[in-house]
Amino acid sequence: MNAITWTDQTNYRNAPSHRQANVWDVTVNGKTYKVERAPGAYHVWDGLDWVGMYATPADVEAAITPDKQDESETTDGDVLAAFEAKADEISKANGWTIARTETVMLRYLRDTSPAEAATIAAALQTRRDLAA
Repeated sequence: MNAITWTDQTNYRNAPSHRQANVWDVTVNGKTYKVERAPGAYHVWDGLDWVGMYATPADVEAAITPDKQDESETTDGDVLAAFEAKADEISKANGWTIARTETVMLRYLRDTSPAEAATIAAALQTRRDLAA
């Protein structure tokens, strides 16, 4: 299990009285994140990069704790299955056909992640060849 340490870094002397802001350095496996609690949310930064906004400390810990499954264990089948599930969700939400949804998603992926787009396109082509 990952050891998570919350170290209070709040400057109580200079904190505005109208705000309930607290600041922590949260360390997970030697990596430190900055967490600030503002009214209603915990904001998390990794250096200058904003990680996200979470409702509870448990949500913060879940977001910054490394997954047990290593990314190298993800197979092309896993990527394709996730792509197909997302395509199904988007097509139902927009009333599109699966083919149109997959085309739109692949165009987006070509701009943002060409390697992933190539993997998915090859898998989709293989699926179409098997169906023919």
